[in-house]
Amino acid sequence: MIKGTLLATLSGILFGLLGYLGMQLLNMGFSIENMLFWRFLMASVFIACFLWPIRKGRKNRKNLVIQPKRKTSLIKTLLLGALCYAGNSSLYFIASGYIGTGTAMVIFYCFPVFVMCFSWFFDHKKPGVLTGLSLFIILMGLFLLHKQENATRDVFGIILAVLSGAFYAVFVYNSKDQSKDIDPQLFTFLVCLGNALTFFIWSIMTNSFIIPSELSTWLYLFALGILATALPIQCLLLSLKYISPVKASVLSVLEPVVTVIIGCLFLQEVIVAPQLFGIVLLLLGAIFIQFDKKKLTQ
Repeated sequence: MIKGTLLATLSGILFGLLGYLGMQLLNMGFSIENMLFWRFLMASVFIACFLWPIRKGRKNRKNLVIQPKRKTSLIKTLLLGALCYAGNSSLYFIASGYIGTGTAMVIFYCFPVFVMCFSWFFDHKKPGVLTGLSLFIILMGLFLLHKQENATRDVFGIILAVLSGAFYAVFVYNSKDQSKDIDPQLFTFLVCLGNALTFFIWSIMTNSFIIPSELSTWLYLFALGILATALPIQCLLLSLKYISPVKASVLSVLEPVVTVIIGCLFLQEVIVAPQLFGIVLLLLGAIFIQFDKKKLTQ
């Protein structure tokens, strides 16, 4: 359980780099679809570099060899990445264009509520008292984390951000079953490959495909694809072997905390009192969820 908790926490921390790196690339002239294509292509290449050497080992060969019975799971995983994760990624950045990155992030990170509802309705796993309390505390923390005086009340952007969270919740919930049959590295590779293909087609159709020429641009793409995509996805999938999707999704809300810290260090943003209190609530919510072992641990 401790291992799963640490992996899910690390996933949330690394995902905290996504907004900053993505917006930096968008400011460099990338379209959303082209930026996301390079993001997932870099992630796919990174995973492949680790995937193929591991295939040589006898212990890991059984998990990585594609057997006939596993073809259905592999196809489902590819579609899961191409549809759910691609939908989440694109909707998040589109929503950011309407309501700002901070507001979109706050709304998006209500996705643990969706995951909890899926587990409740489909798995008949009624959440425990501490789970409900931790989710309430987290929602309050997310509400306080955003500077209310700068909020842009755009209904369309809010709807897109909610849909982004819903798409990600579907991905997390369904990943539980798929990760049991497929090695996490192969799973991550298929998810990233599905996204890369989706956004490549999208960028070609919109005539927005470009090949970077600046070294600084490539460095941002490497960081976006590896640090903010491949590694956190693998950490999340590995955590699902030890803890439930609800618990993993709750722990991953540490991303807003990282985003605020990065904003202060690199964007000269100032943390006001409500935001600081929101960070404390987020941490408390993540701690409380650890004690609801009856409903959430495996």
